[in-house]
Amino acid sequence: MTLGADPPARPNPPSPDNPEGYFEPAEIIELHDQLLAACDTAWFDLKPFSLEAAAPERLEAITGALAAALAVDYPPATAPFPLIKDPRMCRFFPYARQLLAASGMACSVVMALRHPTEVAASLGRRDQISATYAGLLWAQHVIAAERDSRSVPRVTVSYGAMMADWQGTARRIRRLPGPWGAADLAQSPLRPDLRHHTGLDPVDMFGPRLGPLLDRLHTALAGLADLDDDLQQARIDIAAEDLLEAAGRHEKVMTAEYLFRRLSASPPFWRSPDPVRDQTALAAIFDDLHQACSRTDDA
Repeated sequence: MTLGADPPARPNPPSPDNPEGYFEPAEIIELHDQLLAACDTAWFDLKPFSLEAAAPERLEAITGALAAALAVDYPPATAPFPLIKDPRMCRFFPYARQLLAASGMACSVVMALRHPTEVAASLGRRDQISATYAGLLWAQHVIAAERDSRSVPRVTVSYGAMMADWQGTARRIRRLPGPWGAADLAQSPLRPDLRHHTGLDPVDMFGPRLGPLLDRLHTALAGLADLDDDLQQARIDIAAEDLLEAAGRHEKVMTAEYLFRRLSASPPFWRSPDPVRDQTALAAIFDDLHQACSRTDDA
């Protein structure tokens, strides 16, 4: 359901996880992974993203390659209304926005919101990521995406609301600037049978402390669908601050899980660039955890 927008010329192919396809530009996604790797990070990192971590010449090369890929996937003559989808852009939207502007593309944002329990269950099944890590990873992505897109035309859509009323969701998206298609399909383009992991309890999944805080952040973000103003954004800021403060108690365990994933990753752009460094850091965290257990036993 593109509503008249132009999908990429070279999309990611369907997979068992998404048999209807992803509508994502395969070449651009690979370059986004290269960008993250150049900044010594990956899509599953909980730390804030920083372009300053990249070597200037490497960043310049990736930026040039991305500009070239945009021209191939969205040639102005045949794709004047580009549809660009990649969750990685949540981590570096200011950079992506500058790149698009340099390529002559104005930017609007559709923030697609899914409950963190569903996201965590999906990542747990596909990538064997722990529920708490996946929940905080969801939070890191949506907090950055919401914060960094406040100054551009945008609309927030809920996955659940879209499944319940896809035509209403389409009408809301068409409020954004652009030559949207005027007519909807006669039948729903969505397949409810492909929606998984519904009706999950955030407390059961994330625990009594983080569960309500993640649910509260989701509720605040979902409120943008009705009213995207300073007051609602302030509610999001408060919910995000409270969640991140509580998440600080999990920092060592989260760092350990991140290091483990980088050390065991198979795709080259996700893999640790310095295994000895990361193994040493992981061993230090385990030592701290062992000592904490010993202190608890002695108490």
